[in-house]
Amino acid sequence: MIRKNPVVLLLAAAHLAPCRLVSADGGEQTLPVVVVEDSGKSDARQAAPEPAYSRLAMPQSVVAVQTLTREDIEEIRPRDVYDLIERAPGMSILRQGARVHNFAFSRGDDVGIILDGVYLTQTEARRVLGDLQPELIESIRFVRDSTVLTIAPLAGFGSASAGSPNQGFILITTRRSVPDGKRAELRTSYATYDTWKASGFTAQSWLDGRARIGAGYQHTASEGKPDWNNGYNGNSFLLNGGYTDARFEATASLYVNRASREIQRAIGTYTGKTRYPVSGPTPNGVLDKNVWEYDPMNMEVFSTNLAHHWNAAQTTALLYGWTEAEGTRYPYTTTQNRSQVVGDEGRDWAQEWNLSHTIEWGSNTLKVGAQSLNWYQLTEGNETPRREKLYGYYLTDEYRLNPDWTLDLALRTDRRQIVRGGEKYLSSGSEVQLADGEWSDNAMAASVGTAWQINPIFRVSARYSYNLTPTPDVLTTVDDATLPDEIRSRYELGLEANVSRAFTATLTPFYYDIKDAKVAAGTLTADASGAPIIDPGTGEETSVTLYDAANRIRKGLELTLAGRLVDDALGYELGWTAFTDNEEDGEYGSEFPDNKYSARLNWRHGPWDSTLSLLKVDPYLSYGYTVGDFTTVNLSVAHRFDHGITLAVYGQNLTDEQYGTNNKGYPPQANWGVLRDVGATYGVEVAVVF
Repeated sequence: MIRKNPVVLLLAAAHLAPCRLVSADGGEQTLPVVVVEDSGKSDARQAAPEPAYSRLAMPQSVVAVQTLTREDIEEIRPRDVYDLIERAPGMSILRQGARVHNFAFSRGDDVGIILDGVYLTQTEARRVLGDLQPELIESIRFVRDSTVLTIAPLAGFGSASAGSPNQGFILITTRRSVPDGKRAELRTSYATYDTWKASGFTAQSWLDGRARIGAGYQHTASEGKPDWNNGYNGNSFLLNGGYTDARFEATASLYVNRASREIQRAIGTYTGKTRYPVSGPTPNGVLDKNVWEYDPMNMEVFSTNLAHHWNAAQTTALLYGWTEAEGTRYPYTTTQNRSQVVGDEGRDWAQEWNLSHTIEWGSNTLKVGAQSLNWYQLTEGNETPRREKLYGYYLTDEYRLNPDWTLDLALRTDRRQIVRGGEKYLSSGSEVQLADGEWSDNAMAASVGTAWQINPIFRVSARYSYNLTPTPDVLTTVDDATLPDEIRSRYELGLEANVSRAFTATLTPFYYDIKDAKVAAGTLTADASGAPIIDPGTGEETSVTLYDAANRIRKGLELTLAGRLVDDALGYELGWTAFTDNEEDGEYGSEFPDNKYSARLNWRHGPWDSTLSLLKVDPYLSYGYTVGDFTTVNLSVAHRFDHGITLAVYGQNLTDEQYGTNNKGYPPQANWGVLRDVGATYGVEVAVVF
């Protein structure tokens, strides 16, 4: 327990020693802010810092952060949000398919997703991200430091991975502005596989900028690669606005997507005997027989943030968020008559409240808060939904010991109520009903951090967190054993050098010591009588993962270099992620690549702007099959004409790598194969601002 951890007690006691109160206007210097995440960018392209009372504000000791602004996203011209995530240091993509689509991982574990301040539960995020259009994103911030405790809960909902804390965060903000201070933008593009995009966005402000409103729309349609079953057709709508005065702030945002999506066919990896296509796993190199689709696939994300400034030192903030994702799945196969396939409906929704009060006096910033989440999920093919509620309470305090040195502390505890438990498997293969109304044990965490600006060039920081997370009730365990709580000790170090505009560097080593981590320990394919386990949604044989507890060590580092050269004409950003652990080498799931390298070069000359980006990923094992092992190159060239018109041509994955990141099977019973990248694509885009 936290109260028995002497390291936490010692650091907490030192941190909460009596603080010297200094008046807000006392003229005392503040700690210099070195924005390494945006180094090498012009002042106009630096991301605005979060105010101290924001739920997303982080202490000075957090340095493992990278921000992509609207301009960065336009230069990269990604196919989707996953293109942006895949290139970020410390992040990895698992291309899953089915309703989950793709998902992101950070340092070997799940990453929390925050959209316009709203926390997306893991099951929702896996649906929502694929329908979030990059053209309607203002900024995306990658927070790899997993010791931040105020942003999101310590545990997820309902899934097998729900026992692990969020391993970092991706903070996404939808469009707020138009380039060059204009009021509106129109954009259209055409790319390989008959892929069309057309979008518009407008932003208006009144009362000397104290009131604003923004609205956007995008239509996206693609036929997809022939025979790959990866077409898409969708319409996205965005509306946001805000009002600010000396005492009160209010913002609201609504993002709506209405779409239909084909689920890409995997390419088989199974080399044993098979009865395909009637039954059995998909042979190596053969397109899987599943040609599923979702029609419709809809989602909404609504958020509103209110803040009242009682005086110069005290602010109360309230956030309300609502997210919903629903769709109808049609699990067709090449051996079926499509007219005879009945659709299965699925739905996820979550409601969030977050109330906090921040006190800033002199050298100290104290925040206390409470968060509640109400979650619902009806999985396709199931008749019984699962519902849970979570209540969390947190406290953070950051104290400036002197102008160059800060110390911070954070505490958090969460508790979940299983409103409706649904069902789980026993190790015999039989199903049991989980208890309704049951309360879980408390999840608890504490973190401490410090940051020291050694001189105008060099800065060092360090963070430690202690997490205790109860075992999820949905896991099927070996011999139905009751597994102990997971305990994580996480150590983070940050080293920064802001040498000049031409060269900045950040090094962030990390070390995680995980006791009683929940790990896959085999698969269950039959019940006690020997009959195969049947997926109620597809009617096909399936398997259930068995879990056990084991101790894990994860360690690694992330290095980023950035700057602008040649009178600001040439910009560069280089990244290296190294990661190792002592887990099973891809036997029961996806590993994390040991090394990942990224580079982005940007050249500006007069009306010309070009960007070259590169990503190299080491090979790694997933269910015994090698994935990763690819190098991709993207290139875009844009020219600005008069009257606010920009013409761009671009190519993605110019090396034509049809790589995979996850083997979907459970060898040897149901090895489905790998979702592969479609390879090289090319496009042209026209944009006009006015």
